[in-house]
Amino acid sequence: MFEIRSYLPTEIVFGPGKLERLPELLERHGLSGKALIVTGRSSTKKTGLLYRVQELLKKAGVESIVFDKVIPNPISTHVDEAAELARRENVDFVVGLGGGSAIDSAKAIAMTAKSGGKYWDYVPAVGGGKKPSGALPIVAIPTTHGTGTEADPYAVITNPETKEKQGIGYDVLFPKFSIVDPEVMVTLPQNQTVYTSMDAFYHSIEAFLNVRAQPYSDVLALDSMRRVVTYLPIAYENLQDLEARTQLAWASTEAGITETLTGVIANHALEHGLSGFYPEVPHGLGLCILGPYLFEYILDHAYERLAIVGREVFGVYESNDRKAAELAVKKLRDFQSLFGVNKKLRELGVKEEDIPKMAETAYRMMKGVIDVTPGNLSVEDLEEIYRRAY
Repeated sequence: MFEIRSYLPTEIVFGPGKLERLPELLERHGLSGKALIVTGRSSTKKTGLLYRVQELLKKAGVESIVFDKVIPNPISTHVDEAAELARRENVDFVVGLGGGSAIDSAKAIAMTAKSGGKYWDYVPAVGGGKKPSGALPIVAIPTTHGTGTEADPYAVITNPETKEKQGIGYDVLFPKFSIVDPEVMVTLPQNQTVYTSMDAFYHSIEAFLNVRAQPYSDVLALDSMRRVVTYLPIAYENLQDLEARTQLAWASTEAGITETLTGVIANHALEHGLSGFYPEVPHGLGLCILGPYLFEYILDHAYERLAIVGREVFGVYESNDRKAAELAVKKLRDFQSLFGVNKKLRELGVKEEDIPKMAETAYRMMKGVIDVTPGNLSVEDLEEIYRRAY
């Protein structure tokens, strides 16, 4: 038995060259006045993309200001600072321009600016469960093919003081529209090409293993995984390959929809525990390190679905489901070895004495995704998975 809730209010405009449609889309959605562009510290400036977006906004008669302090694991103090800027400048809508960190930040800023207070007031695990009254309209322009945040109602922010990293999910965080233009992704460096693509892969495989998995999400998840496995090696060898970028961008958007329909499982909790304590660790890398250990740990409870992944994604020829599942995890590690992401936590500078606190924080902050993981995991289980990955 399964249940499906499908609410996807975002207009997704996908394809090479679609960024040029920004003025038309603003008019169609009734967005005008002043925009706050939320972006990272350097990449959109180096590529000229920030200037290009400002010019397209100007063409639509929209004034813009820029908040460019976003870091790879975005922090709540920056969200609060930018929300205050948005209120002070009477901003009408927010544009997230960049990777998942920029777009997640844009969502959080839009919500906090409209609803008042501090961002952390709206984090259920620690903020008292305050519900936002609304959000400024959000436009998403991703420059990476990984997070899928252009197609979901989630944002992930870290509290730098407590090292707590948690995603929030409210319907007001859905973008009004998202422009997914693979042409703006060809400047992604090799390491970010891998990290973001594998982020999409893990969104999909985790949705597929989720105890609430359902047919709509399954179709997208399997297709997304196949695209990553097929096209990431091509993009890795030729960063300018637009066909590969397009396929990976669609894999990411599909994966974002699976997050909305079904959601991730404990691998994301484990990674949030890791990068909350060690924010220099790229999210996609953390997922790659921890994922195979999680799948091995829950194999008794997930082997039937892992066997499907093995056969349909990695081409495993094995009739026995358990053996096919074991081969799926092996094939995943083999695939990751092509890109040098099968590391140990100790190689990242993680201190063994931090593991119990990481596990406790991951469990407390992300219990919702742990509860939908096969195997009824406890905080002690999370600690053991960290130790196996150490």
